[in-house]
Amino acid sequence: MNRYDRQIRVDQIGLAGQEKIKQAVILIVGCGALGTYAAEQLIRTGVQHLILIDPDIVEETNLQRQTLFTTKDAQAQKAKVTAAKEKLLQINPKARIDVYQERFDSALFHQHKKIHLILDCTDNYLARRLINDYCLAFNLPFIFASVASTSGQVMPLFPSEGPCLSCVFPQLHQLEKKGCDTIGVITPIVPLISSIQISLCLQYLVGDLKNFHTLHMVESWPLKVSSFQVNKQTDCLMCNQKQSHTSASELTETCGEVFQTTFPFLSLEEIEGLCIDQKLTYQKNPIAIKMQLGSFEITFFKNGHTLFYGFTETEAKETFGKIKKYLAQLHP
Repeated sequence: MNRYDRQIRVDQIGLAGQEKIKQAVILIVGCGALGTYAAEQLIRTGVQHLILIDPDIVEETNLQRQTLFTTKDAQAQKAKVTAAKEKLLQINPKARIDVYQERFDSALFHQHKKIHLILDCTDNYLARRLINDYCLAFNLPFIFASVASTSGQVMPLFPSEGPCLSCVFPQLHQLEKKGCDTIGVITPIVPLISSIQISLCLQYLVGDLKNFHTLHMVESWPLKVSSFQVNKQTDCLMCNQKQSHTSASELTETCGEVFQTTFPFLSLEEIEGLCIDQKLTYQKNPIAIKMQLGSFEITFFKNGHTLFYGFTETEAKETFGKIKKYLAQLHP
């Protein structure tokens, strides 16, 4: 009997829909609470190719809300993506699961030409902003999901055709600063929100787009579900790929000791020229350049948004000052 017999019997899926699910390539950003539940459900539904990305290792505190992981994984300090892949291949040994133990980076995933959909299973708004910008630039849909305490939110987004994440959350910059806070979460809200996310994923894969651009908010204690249609905002800076500053913004620290700023009138060609002049290693795609400075990395985005990775505060400020001076010389 076909492994997916019971799912094929569902009118909305059928044989044709199951084949579309089988052919899908899904990128899951974040292999924590939402990401592990999402990955398991997708493998069980018949998706044959998953890409998992997460920089973290399994810890004992993960076990309360994250599936796929065991106490042995935590004791061995296994990478989350590695532990998840091992368990997923036990469910379907024929599946292809690509794993990256690192943070989401547009330069890395520019090489993947066949991604059909991205699932945002991260726990901070800086990562979500990067996903949003990536999908906007490369005409990809993604499904945003988040959980905190006893509630959660889910929304399928196609930024190039409808609202982007910044249209939904106009104060996205402020939310980025709060994304590092450790907030409690009850176990049952995670699979509940994940199941909604995967249901919307299946709907997209089989061609049912009725629920796109609708924000679903779930409160589990007491139970309440609300849905809101969100429209594209004509003045959205992200949708319009406009810079929000006329001078370099203040350097601020965000999640995971990442520093960020915005450089006005930044040109990727000028940054590439700097890399060539200084003989620096770099990677480039249509929306960003990632510059390597020894063990440090700086990612410059087309819209001026710039991220500093691996720096101490003093080092970040020093490097920020040098880049600011370099750009000022080009634009006196």
